[in-house]
Amino acid sequence: MNSQATFRMGPALGTAIAMVLAAIAAVLVTWAALSQPWLGLDKVIGGEGPGIAITGTAPTGPAAGVDGTRLLSIEGADGTQLTLSAQDALEEPDVLPTHAAMAALFAHQGQIHDMLTGGPVTLRTDAGEFVVTPRDSRPFGSLPLIFWIQVFVGMAPIVLGGWVVSLRPRDPAAWLFAMAGLGLALSAMTAAWYSTRDLAVPEAGFAAASHVNMFGSLLFGACMTSMLWSYPRRLLPGWTIYLPLAVFFLWYLGNPLGLWSGRATGAHLGTAVEMACMTLGLLAQIWAARKQPKDRGIALWFGASILLGCGGFIALMAIPGALGYPAALRQGHAFLLFLFVYVGLAIGVARYRMFDLGDWSFRLFYYAGGVALLFAVDAALISAMSLEAVSAFSASLLLVVVLYLPLRDQLASLLRKRRRVPDLSDAVVAVALATNADQRSERFDDMLTDAFAPLAIDLAPAAVDRPVLVDEGAAMDLPGPGGLAARRLHWTRGGHRLYAPDDVARATRLLAAIERFDKLALARDRAVEEERARIDRDVHDNIGVQLLGALHSDNTERKNALIRQTLTDLRNIVANTKVDDAPLRDVVADLRGEIGSLYDAAGIGLNWTTGTLPQMTISASMAATLRAVLREATGNALRHSGAERVAVVVEGTTAGLSVTVEDDGSGISAAAVRGNGLDNLTLRAAAIGGIFDIRSTTRGTHLSAYLPFDAAPALPLAGE
Repeated sequence: MNSQATFRMGPALGTAIAMVLAAIAAVLVTWAALSQPWLGLDKVIGGEGPGIAITGTAPTGPAAGVDGTRLLSIEGADGTQLTLSAQDALEEPDVLPTHAAMAALFAHQGQIHDMLTGGPVTLRTDAGEFVVTPRDSRPFGSLPLIFWIQVFVGMAPIVLGGWVVSLRPRDPAAWLFAMAGLGLALSAMTAAWYSTRDLAVPEAGFAAASHVNMFGSLLFGACMTSMLWSYPRRLLPGWTIYLPLAVFFLWYLGNPLGLWSGRATGAHLGTAVEMACMTLGLLAQIWAARKQPKDRGIALWFGASILLGCGGFIALMAIPGALGYPAALRQGHAFLLFLFVYVGLAIGVARYRMFDLGDWSFRLFYYAGGVALLFAVDAALISAMSLEAVSAFSASLLLVVVLYLPLRDQLASLLRKRRRVPDLSDAVVAVALATNADQRSERFDDMLTDAFAPLAIDLAPAAVDRPVLVDEGAAMDLPGPGGLAARRLHWTRGGHRLYAPDDVARATRLLAAIERFDKLALARDRAVEEERARIDRDVHDNIGVQLLGALHSDNTERKNALIRQTLTDLRNIVANTKVDDAPLRDVVADLRGEIGSLYDAAGIGLNWTTGTLPQMTISASMAATLRAVLREATGNALRHSGAERVAVVVEGTTAGLSVTVEDDGSGISAAAVRGNGLDNLTLRAAAIGGIFDIRSTTRGTHLSAYLPFDAAPALPLAGE
């Protein structure tokens, strides 16, 4: 064994370790929350007026008998009395204007906590005085849902960070991402502890948790800034990756050192600066990656994630506050928006399903745009027209549904410049029917160019047995049909996009179609050879003998009879009339397989319904007409209608057969009917006593035919 071998942690083990660390952190926070004294009061967060607004009490809690709507003061067992205010119910002390005000809140909370741990207390409300004895610890079931939301938000980035680092252990961006997750976890879990307190927590713990919360927020923004400056493309020299970390750590130190008067400057301004730096980095990444589809996909995905998370936070929290209305979300719920950001960034950094990030990012842009438009219209209606909140929200929702959603698909088509998938049925057949290897190779490359518009086509470095993505979608390898060398296609859509699983599926269908047509061509060649051998054998065994007999016959009448019989037998041999009749169900099944393979290759949906068919053998003319109707009708729909889906229905009784072909294309003009071979279908149906009809509008074309079984066949059509 090599003593120099190093241990490399795999993704499964790295993620498992991160999950254990996240679980330990959650247990510690839960233990800290449960270790506090408990009264069982349901209070209003913040608010105005004297004391703390209370909405009820826990039925089994110590304060179950307390009555009133406002808790005004609390008196300890030693007679000390403290007046309460709405500040004692604040979720986040950062909203206080100065550090001195925050320190006063921490001290006041500490005094209340000491009273609660010192024995019975007297609660004074607007309804009277009530003596209660707080419990030493809080029951597990009393922890609110918002506590668990914040704990989950704290656990998720730890797990995601471990997963990304285990996937890309040597990538600095992965470690920055994990450190950003640590910052988000510190911020969310400390907030979970003090924002859901029953009435009070210890002074030292409250102050320390608040500082850790602020440090986590600044750490998250600093690491995200550094990551966006260096990933997916390095925009600045390598040493600059540490600059945001150093600057914002010093910014944080300004709080305990007293350089900032309050959290507005010491925390919120720093966070705003970080967001500005992140935005600039993101825009620079999108610009730098404009000619690199892989990196551009990551940058767009980052932008969509940040827009959805941060934009949602601004729409739901910042804008209502700026307009003087209460925030639409509590702080704990707002953390979920940052979790959206983090999950999106995790996918981008890990490059999981990298080839789909472009499509996903556009979808997120649409959803985020709809949410932003909804709340912008809502705020505008409230501000400009003085509507009630419910009425304004209903009106804005109606406008978004009526205006934004119908235009979303058109916007997607414009932005993404999606083009219609070309019909490749003729190209597939051309490859299969190539007469030599050089011609097949040329036609195969032409088909791939039409299908994927690659930037370049080269020979693959190794053989493959199925289409596979290479370099996270930058290229695609696929096997060559019929003994051709494997190909490597570089970039798609002229170099503007990565290959995606849809491209793999499309290539698989095309190769399968070529293989089916190869088999059909091989069967055709084999049938031709067998038919030639049969004709040669029959001519040698029958015609030659009859002609020799006629040549040596002295009887003119007999000679003429032999010649007439020879001509009749020759026609029968060439026409092979002995195998004209065929089972109806076999003919329909063969046609379904033949037409289905063409539609699979073209990527157009085919709904084929075979109703009840009698168990019978049909005549040669009936079989030929049925084949002609279905082949011509479905072929026209495939080549000329521009349809996305074609429906075929074949059903019959003992009297006759009904055939319907319907598409959702743009229709065909009356003048085009003659040029598409449809006149011949009318003649063919009439030749066996049947009926053929066609109706076409701008919404599609409907063809139907009824072919009776018992009609006497008419004379052959001209040219048959």
